[in-house]
Amino acid sequence: MPYCTNCGKKLEDGEVCSCTAQTQEAAVQNEPPVQQAQQVNTNGQQPYSGAPQYGQPYNGGMQPPPYPNNGQPYPNQYPYPGPQGYQYAYDGQMLPPPPKKSKAWILAIVIPLGIVALMIIVILVAILVPAMLGYTKKSKQSTMNSRANTIFKAANTAVVELDEDGAKVDGVYIISSDQTRNTAVPFDIKEFYELEAKYYDEINEYDYFIVFNKGCAVYSAVSDSWDDKKSYIGSYPSGGTSGARLYSPDGSAETADDKDTLADLYRDALNKVR
Repeated sequence: MPYCTNCGKKLEDGEVCSCTAQTQEAAVQNEPPVQQAQQVNTNGQQPYSGAPQYGQPYNGGMQPPPYPNNGQPYPNQYPYPGPQGYQYAYDGQMLPPPPKKSKAWILAIVIPLGIVALMIIVILVAILVPAMLGYTKKSKQSTMNSRANTIFKAANTAVVELDEDGAKVDGVYIISSDQTRNTAVPFDIKEFYELEAKYYDEINEYDYFIVFNKGCAVYSAVSDSWDDKKSYIGSYPSGGTSGARLYSPDGSAETADDKDTLADLYRDALNKVR
């Protein structure tokens, strides 16, 4: 049977003496209170004492809590004094703006391409413009030659009809759109003009002259003006697209000069008729 080691009281199995229990309680009460370890943040600084503990709202929820980093926001944390999206250093200072992207590479590509394109355009213009001018000149020359041919046919038809009516049509003479330039016409010119307009209704819109020999038209020349050097001259027989032909009694093909006018061709034919 066990006994208390303090007072010697006889104890039952598992029983604790009352003097021993009182002694343990007094020892616990006399121990100093254990101080709660202070928490240290990751920066080695004491937590800010101004913020309420245990998740309570700061200042009754009226203002946001102060920043624990010495009252400054951590890097990349707002608010900052500058505009949102601006870059800041870790000490909270604004970084200089990043350099603008250079557009020199665009100019390096665009300028050579522009030069090449301009050169191509210049080459095409140098090739196409003369070709188009030449085509225009040939087209106008062909048009005037066609008109001279039409006048030639209308004049021959008119003379044939006059001959059938008994008019004298033999001889060498010149009939012109300008009556003052008519030479040695053996019949009534007014009747001829009426018949000529009957077979070519646009004949009065142009200046022309026709050379007759032995009752037939042998040569005709037509233009928009008697004296304009820039006007195209058509002839029949024609000189093709190279220009009008001069009148030739023997049928030789002599092309008129580019500077010749219809009046020049008329004077040349008049000299050959006389």
